[in-house]
Order: sequence, then C-alpha cells, then structure tokens
Amino acid sequence: MSASAIAALPPGSRIKHYRILHVLGGGGFSIVYLAEDLKNGEQVALKEYFPAKLARRENGRLMAKDDKSVRMFKLGRQLFFQEAALLAAIDHSNIVDVRGFCHSHGTVYIAMRHEQGCNLQTHLKMLGRPLEEQEIRDLFLPLLDAIGLLHRQDLLHLDIKPANIYLRDNGEPLLLDFGAVHKLLRSSPPRLFPVVSHGYSPPEQSFRHAELGPWTDLYAIGASMRTCISGKPPPSAKKRRQKPLKRARLCFGGRYSARLLDAIDWCMRLPPHKRPQRVEDLLAALDPLRARKRA
Repeated sequence: MSASAIAALPPGSRIKHYRILHVLGGGGFSIVYLAEDLKNGEQVALKEYFPAKLARRENGRLMAKDDKSVRMFKLGRQLFFQEAALLAAIDHSNIVDVRGFCHSHGTVYIAMRHEQGCNLQTHLKMLGRPLEEQEIRDLFLPLLDAIGLLHRQDLLHLDIKPANIYLRDNGEPLLLDFGAVHKLLRSSPPRLFPVVSHGYSPPEQSFRHAELGPWTDLYAIGASMRTCISGKPPPSAKKRRQKPLKRARLCFGGRYSARLLDAIDWCMRLPPHKRPQRVEDLLAALDPLRARKRA
C-alpha cells in the first residue's frame, strides 16, 4: 500500500461542501476520492494535492513533513492551485470537467465531474488485442483537438499516456491527470519536479531546464498510439539512444496505413525539432481532409 493511500482521509470526512465516500486512486503527488457534493447530491472526483515525499497529515491537516520540505511543499501547492484555476476555465468535451477548487485542511482540492468507464491502459489489457486503425483514429483525433486547445492557451499536459486517457462508457475519450500541466511562460517558475513516464516522455522532459513545447506532448501521443498497436509501452527515450527503435512502418506495415504509421514515427523522433511542432501539423498528416475543414 502506498504512503499516500495510508494517509488518505477516511470516508465521511468533509472538505467544504464535499463529503468523501472512498478513495478512487492516486499517485506520487495526489490522492483522488469519490465524494458527494452536498449542495446538489452529485458525485464528483475530488483530487487532493498530496506530495507523498514532502507531506504528512496531522490531525486531518496536511503539512510539510520536515523543515527541508517546506519550500517545495508550498511551491507545489501554489502551482496546483494555479493549474486548477487554469483548467476550470477550459471547456472541452474531451478534457476533464473541473467543477470547483478550494484551499482546505492545509492543501488544495479540485472537484471534477466523475465519469463512468476505464482508462485506455486497462481497456487494452481487457480487450486482449491491438486496436484497429479506425478505433485508433476515433480515439486520438478528438484527443488531439483537446490538446490543441490546451496548446493555444499556452499549456502543456506533459503526462499523456494510456493510463491518463480515460474511455467513457460510450467510448468517448477524456484526457485526465493534469498534475504535470506546465504553462509556457518565460516568467513562470521552473517545474517543481521533472515528470517522466518511461516510454511516453521524450528525452527533453528528463531535464529541468530543457525547452518544452507542443512537440513534447506530441511525442507522448505517438508513443500512446504505438502502444495501441503493439500492446506494450515503447522503450524509454534513454534506452532508445542505446538501441534504436524499429520504425512502426516496418513493424506493423500491411495491417495499418502508411499514413498512420508514418505519423507515429514522426511524433517519436528523438530530436524535438524533427517532430511535428504543432497539433495542426500532425492532424494534417493523419487526416488531411479534416485538417482542411478546420482551417
């Protein structure tokens, strides 16, 4: 059991007008609860800023675990709140719907619409087969539209992977987990933690002061699409430097179109400048007709 799960708030705990029902999940920086909005009776996913390596809970209140952690804990809390405010202003059917956010109990909480379904990683395991090309297109074209909206607002997701792509019961995709979201402003503070998901993060994401951009998210999109075909995560960027990854067109040609496979290979080029630089570039490669209609 993870440290964050052990420290989770018990059922019945109150956060403002939300009552916690049980833990849904969590990771190194947050805990997600199923909660009831006592104002209207709706169930929401309530995400709590909880950096397990920096924080402890005492008498229900979250605080830095020691003097060395105070600065980083407070900076992370500030960024978590700022990111919640940014996401609450975004309206897109394929981006998680933020209903509200607040300071409470020494930390920050984000209330999001609770969706029925499962993530893409779980779906692929349950399915037991690669996705067909049309299934991949039906999944990733709406996601690219959502990511394009983020990028136009100077935001990067920075943690796109099958575990963070949710499939509603009706099959529509939803982009989840914006804990790593990064605002592309020179005046913004440096990233608190280097967020790296091995297999899905490009090489530049391993360095705190590297230049990130839309091309960073698009690497992760390509890696996620390749996983839908191969059934397993690609090797990490570090391992790919040691042993080159065989091109998707050579591995999967014949079953999938050259257009799709070439787009995957383009996204997954290791040098950032050799990848598509904008979502629109990738959409034009994947679906020229759709891209012309959008123009």
